[in-house]
Amino acid sequence: MQTVQNIQNIRYFTQQWDIVDQTYQYTVEWPKHNITNTYSSLPTFVSDFSNCSVNSLPVLVTEDRKLITNHVWPLISRYRDKPHKVHTVFKKWGESVEINMPPITQQFHGTWKYVWLPIDEYSAENPWHIWIDIVSKFRLIEKRWSTNFEKYVFILANKSKYFEKICKLFFPDLKFLTVPKNETWRFQHLIVPSMSNYNDGIITPHMPVWIRHLSNLVKKKDTRPHKKIIITRTDAVNRNVKNQQHMLMALKGYECVELEKLTIQQQVQTFAEATHIVSPHGAGLTNLLWCEPNTKVIELTHQSFFSKKVYPVLSHHLGLQHSVLLCNTVPIQGPKPKNKKLKDMVDLEIDITKLLENLD
Repeated sequence: MQTVQNIQNIRYFTQQWDIVDQTYQYTVEWPKHNITNTYSSLPTFVSDFSNCSVNSLPVLVTEDRKLITNHVWPLISRYRDKPHKVHTVFKKWGESVEINMPPITQQFHGTWKYVWLPIDEYSAENPWHIWIDIVSKFRLIEKRWSTNFEKYVFILANKSKYFEKICKLFFPDLKFLTVPKNETWRFQHLIVPSMSNYNDGIITPHMPVWIRHLSNLVKKKDTRPHKKIIITRTDAVNRNVKNQQHMLMALKGYECVELEKLTIQQQVQTFAEATHIVSPHGAGLTNLLWCEPNTKVIELTHQSFFSKKVYPVLSHHLGLQHSVLLCNTVPIQGPKPKNKKLKDMVDLEIDITKLLENLD
C-alpha cells in the first residue's frame, strides 16, 4: 500500500508538455426548443512518463507517486465512488489516494515506443468511447510526431473486440497488447495522450473531422448521400420505439437499418450515403462521424436524457443539421440490467405529427 497524489488539475500537464489543441469555445443550438448552449473544450496534449506502472482499472502511477487518471481516462463513478464494490486497488477517492497495485508481472524497456490507451471494461465495447476516447488519441500522436502508427506498441487497459475490428479495418499493421486483469505492467517509458472529450460530450472541434477522413480508407469511391434511413434498436433492452410501425407508415421512402447486423465497414457506408437519419439516442449514433455536411438528423430521446449533449455537439462540429425530438416514455417491466440507469429503463412513443414537423 502506498499513498499517491491524485492529479486532477489540467495545469499539471499543460505546464510540462506542449499543447496540441488550445481551449475552444463554441455554441450549439437546439432550434426546435429555443435553447443555445456554449461549451469550452479542454486543451489536449501528449504526456510521457518514465518508470511508471499501469493496470486494467485503469490507473497509471508514476515513479514519483502521482496517480494519473482524470485527463487521460476519467474513472467512472462505480470505480471512483464505490471502489469497495468493484475492485481492491483503493478504498477512498480524494486529493491523495492509498493505492494497492497488484504485483508487477511484466516490465517493458525502450523509449518512445509504448502508448497507453486506458479504457474501463464497461466502455470497451461502446462505439462512442472507442472512437471518441481511444482512436482520437491517434490524432494527437500524429499531430505531435508521426502518422506512422505502426512504429508504436499500443497498450490497451481492457480487451475490446470492437477496437480489434477497427484496427483490422483501418490500421491493419497496428501492434497492441492488453493488460490482463489483476496484473501490473511497468514501463521504462510510456507515451500518454490526453482525452479529446470532456464531461462526456464536450469534444475538441477538429477531432471528429479527423476521424471522418478515415472513412475514405473503406467507403466506395463514388459514395454520395442519397438515402433516408431509420435506425432501429430491436436488439436493445431500452429506448425501442413502441409505435414504430406507425412511424414507418408515415415516413415514406425511408429504409430501416439494424446496425447490429452490419459490419463496421457497412455502417460507415450506410451513414456516408444518408441524407436523412431518424434514430433513438444510443451509441449507434456515433456513426454520424461518417455523414457528409448538411445531413439531417432527428435524435429520438426522452426528458431524462434531453440534457445529453453528445450527438448535438458531434453534429455541430461535422456540419450536420441536428434536431432532438422528445418522446413519451413507456416503462419497461422486469429486472434492470447492471449497466443501465433506472431512469433510462423506458421505451419511446413518438408523436408522429411532431416528427414530420421536424423533418420539414
